[in-house]
Amino acid sequence: MKLLKAALVALALLAGACSSDSADSPGITGGTSRQPTEEATGEPDGTSVPTVVLDDIELLSALRNFGDCSTLLDYLRTETVARVGPYGLDDGPRFGIPERMIVEEPEMMADDSAAQSAPTAGSDGDFSSTNVQVAGVDEPDIIKTDGNRILAVAQGRLHYVDVSGDQPRYLGSVDLVGESGSGWGQEIFIRGDRAMVFSTSYADWLEPVGASNLEGDHVIAEDIMFRGIPVSLIQEVDLSNPASMDVVSELRVEGNYLSARSVGDVVWMSMSSYPAQFQFVYPSGPAAEAAAEAANKQIAATANLGAWLPAYRFDGPDGTRAGLLPDCEQLYTPAEFDGFTVLSVLSFNLDEPLGTGDAASVLADGHTLYGSGQSLYLASSEPVWTEPVDDGDSVSIPAPTEWTTVVHKFSVSVDGPARYEASGTVEGHLLNQFSMDEHNGYFRVATTIGEPWDSETSESQVVVLEQQGRRLTEVGKVGNLGRGERIFSVRFAGDTGYVVTFRQVDPLYVLDLSEPVAPTVAGELKIPGFSTYLHPIGDGLLIGVGQDADDTGRTRGTKVSLFDVSDPTDPTELDVIVFPNAHSEAEWDHRAFLYWASEEMVAIPLTRYDYEEGEESFFGAVALRVNRAGVAELGRVSHREQQITFEGCRPVDTDELDRAFSGESEIRICPLDAPDRYGNQDCEPMKPEWAREEWPSIDIADDEKLIICWIWTPPIQRLLVIGETLWTMSEHALQANALGTFEYQDQFELNSN
Repeated sequence: MKLLKAALVALALLAGACSSDSADSPGITGGTSRQPTEEATGEPDGTSVPTVVLDDIELLSALRNFGDCSTLLDYLRTETVARVGPYGLDDGPRFGIPERMIVEEPEMMADDSAAQSAPTAGSDGDFSSTNVQVAGVDEPDIIKTDGNRILAVAQGRLHYVDVSGDQPRYLGSVDLVGESGSGWGQEIFIRGDRAMVFSTSYADWLEPVGASNLEGDHVIAEDIMFRGIPVSLIQEVDLSNPASMDVVSELRVEGNYLSARSVGDVVWMSMSSYPAQFQFVYPSGPAAEAAAEAANKQIAATANLGAWLPAYRFDGPDGTRAGLLPDCEQLYTPAEFDGFTVLSVLSFNLDEPLGTGDAASVLADGHTLYGSGQSLYLASSEPVWTEPVDDGDSVSIPAPTEWTTVVHKFSVSVDGPARYEASGTVEGHLLNQFSMDEHNGYFRVATTIGEPWDSETSESQVVVLEQQGRRLTEVGKVGNLGRGERIFSVRFAGDTGYVVTFRQVDPLYVLDLSEPVAPTVAGELKIPGFSTYLHPIGDGLLIGVGQDADDTGRTRGTKVSLFDVSDPTDPTELDVIVFPNAHSEAEWDHRAFLYWASEEMVAIPLTRYDYEEGEESFFGAVALRVNRAGVAELGRVSHREQQITFEGCRPVDTDELDRAFSGESEIRICPLDAPDRYGNQDCEPMKPEWAREEWPSIDIADDEKLIICWIWTPPIQRLLVIGETLWTMSEHALQANALGTFEYQDQFELNSN
């Protein structure tokens, strides 16, 4: 009974209150009638402040959800009315507002009614798999293989290479972006004859949806317009005929695609939506602010549900259908209001045709996804800003004084949709997904306290949280890590945690997390530089990939370190290899890191520019032998190894051209009908008369042309192993090299058409 009373008191204090169609329903009054007077509500006439109906709300200690769409709509209207001002949901004036949306000052207005009527808006057997954070929890990527085929996303297309026979074969590709050319960040899962592609896009070119295609309550056709905002795009590709693959269905949902995870045949996709497409009015000056605020409150009080919930549009073999996500009873709100962003987890089954998915959502923000296989955690780090101070002469600029990280937990199951479970808050800001981990019922999160761009007073910590009811509650903490520094990498491995902080040197902290309520620092190692990715390989060994640095903290090139952490109290660096003036995609994207245990091999992309005399640029990948004996380079791979065949062409022999072009080009004299592109090389044709004018000594006929091909080696993005072959992928090619010798075997162009 005490818990219920406490919940009722908390609800009574909330600005958000929801209305009911029944005047006899018990509730918390937010207004005296559906058209209250200004005297009764403190709001201008015509702004309805509804009433909360407790019978329709599920009362939970840290979250609430709503039993029907009408109650949810009233709640959202009331929360918005309470927060909207003359400049909409922002705190101050905007610039560049369309003239039609500006409210003039009173002496220039015809009457107030015009403003009131404004409208409302690893490794698996004989082949490698995607390097993931948690074993058994797959992550989407730009390349996937099942040992018999390779599916790769490049230049807006999904490419299919058959590797099941003695000779690999390129079989075909399919366009993923369409005629509009919009869409970016495509990444995939594959299963059987189906691929699921995730990306972010825009959808302004879609035909309007008619009333007969709408699903759900409180949905109107205008809700599905998208209005040019980012849209999460999920595409189903039929792979059954590789030579003629087809996008058979597409699901678009308002909001930014964040990431996805998969266990078996179930995929959970996370996205963040802020539709809130109110077409608020804006005052032309201070004297018009009261009128603009009154108009905006009326807009919020009469808006449809689509103004808050993300719309979806599904186009499949059976036609088009559209509506809003999630179902009203699957939208939760934290006990403390956290904005109008809708953070959602959509569940899909890879063994079934694509549909609209099952959605579970919370009215909160989130950007970073971690999945344990049993739970999904979505976290967002936000600054807490100072209030502006007006001393009469000037107004201080708001600045962040501290950062907080809010985490939302969803439980997931292969038998049903995700369910929002609990929320918690931790001081400081998050680095990435590796800063989070779930182990034995506890959630561990590493954060840095202080501003990300100013580490003078910063320090880092690992906090242990436990779900207690509907809250993630702190039960243990180890702090004071790297004072004056910030976190550069984190890795959890069972009861052990590894944290790297950096400013001028790299302290590697080994944490003992075996007692969740009393975590401790077991050992510490200080070395130059830092690791941005950590990868345990067993036998007490830990690999670090990052940057070498001098005593002042200035970076000097990619560094691969081998740590011995078998004694947590005394971690040591067994060996290190440095590639001067280089960087690797594996430093910021763990999926670019390959560890092949049977060969004790680590392979990473590597890019180096010839900043210093005597150095050569390199764009490719490097393979290393890593074991207790140390780190040694095995070989390198570059996509420049492709040999260009100039059919019907002849070489040019002139010192003039040799002086004009260095060895970074290929020059040929070719027939006029010869192509202007060879392999991955962009070439420039030159008419014979122009060539003779530029280089008088050149021997070229009138029916020939000069072809100058600028040699460009595309950086490698991913690596994988199939049998005895090392495959590397760039934006323009997929290449095979022998695993033991790294000799060139084959290459397939990944063209945009």
